[in-house]
Amino acid sequence: MGRNVAQLERALKAAQMEMAKTHLRAFEAAKVSRRTDNWLADSKGPNSDMRLSLQRIIARHQDLVDSDPWASKAISVVVSNWVGDGIIGRPVGAGSSRRYQEGWREWSESLDCDWDGLGNLYAKQALIARTVAVRGSCLVRRRIVPELLNRGLPPLQLQVLEPDWLDITKDDGARIKFGKQYSDDGRLEGYWIRRYHPGESDWRNARLGSDFVPKSEICHIYDVRRPGQATGVPFGVSALLKLRDISDRDSAQLLKDKLAACFMAFLEDTETDPTLKTDGNALLDALEPGAIEILPPGKRITFAQPPSSADFVSVQKYHLLSVAQAYEITYEALTGDLGQVNFSSGRMGWVEMRRAVARWRWSIIIPQFLQPLAGWYREAVAMAGMGRGSSRFEWTPPVTWLIDPARELPAYIDAIKAGVMSLSELHRMLGYVPELVIEELGADMARARAAGLALSSDGASGTTGNTRQAQPPADSPLDGINQQSLA
Repeated sequence: MGRNVAQLERALKAAQMEMAKTHLRAFEAAKVSRRTDNWLADSKGPNSDMRLSLQRIIARHQDLVDSDPWASKAISVVVSNWVGDGIIGRPVGAGSSRRYQEGWREWSESLDCDWDGLGNLYAKQALIARTVAVRGSCLVRRRIVPELLNRGLPPLQLQVLEPDWLDITKDDGARIKFGKQYSDDGRLEGYWIRRYHPGESDWRNARLGSDFVPKSEICHIYDVRRPGQATGVPFGVSALLKLRDISDRDSAQLLKDKLAACFMAFLEDTETDPTLKTDGNALLDALEPGAIEILPPGKRITFAQPPSSADFVSVQKYHLLSVAQAYEITYEALTGDLGQVNFSSGRMGWVEMRRAVARWRWSIIIPQFLQPLAGWYREAVAMAGMGRGSSRFEWTPPVTWLIDPARELPAYIDAIKAGVMSLSELHRMLGYVPELVIEELGADMARARAAGLALSSDGASGTTGNTRQAQPPADSPLDGINQQSLA
């Protein structure tokens, strides 16, 4: 009996020791060992590290985007998918009259909405998205311009500024962070905006200081990754060193191939007797196709064997895959390499990328810029006495191109029929404004019925199945034409 008790006690102690070892392994990343002796990590606040490194990161990323094709392409993919040809806004809710909606459309599509006069609202969206992706954040300042009233437009223009306009020298780590001033309870009060861009050549103007601008006049757009983060960092920041290494490796490989191609053959003198004379035959400086060269006595030719680059493409692909992950885009979108993609794999990658794109839209540019802009527009209209409207807008992202419409569109149609989704939801998902689509369809069908045409999508005509040609009226210009040819 005593022996059994002793065995149980030993088994219990062994189990306890094993549990202790398992617990220690669970926190192995926190141990100080040879594996972690060069792992330097501090638990700092969301702004502490950026104060020391943000400007250098921005400068290096801008340099890569300007000079490296992969970084440039990554930013192009981000901007093209983020805003594309523009996120369309439509005033909705009580007080949004037809006049108010048409006025918004006219203002947003004209160059008069831009302080610099270079683009409409959709061009400004692309510029803002690119600035945020490359330089970490972007500023948009409201400008009141009474001269626009003479053109029948509300007196509002938008000035897009790089984050460098923030006077980061005003930073006490408490009430002012990166040129943004806060109240004692942490609420944003406004921005210290420089009078000139500090990076321009006329550096003397940059010393003229900055002015305080209330928060109601500025939109600061950036990706908020940590609570309390006062500004943003460039997209793909985790891959900046890798992008630089890829560029260096690519250049070195190109140089190696270039040098290897320059050396084709070597002529060796195998005779050691300098008094030995040859018959005067000389080796040609260049070899031509089909040439047969007779070497003089004591001469030997050796052809160059340059090093192989067989693994370069596979290694390059692996590193570019990690770069694509850092920018939250697909490898195929970054490189254009579709050799290993089929419909299923391509759609899975596309869907995952669309989740990131949706976050950029609905967590960054819409709440931080477009929704405040709607309030600015309403205030400008009321200020000019041009009527009243709502600041509540409905935002429709740009067109989403289907990978395989023949497969995907029927599935969406079935989902609408089953009540899983609405027609308006599908319109918005594909990048169309539902009200405008219905309005245009109604106008198209009315014109078709007036011309004696019956469309399969026109339920009022009683047509079912495929599109067919109705019998035209007697005075129709279609009278006498073979109706079957138009079916």
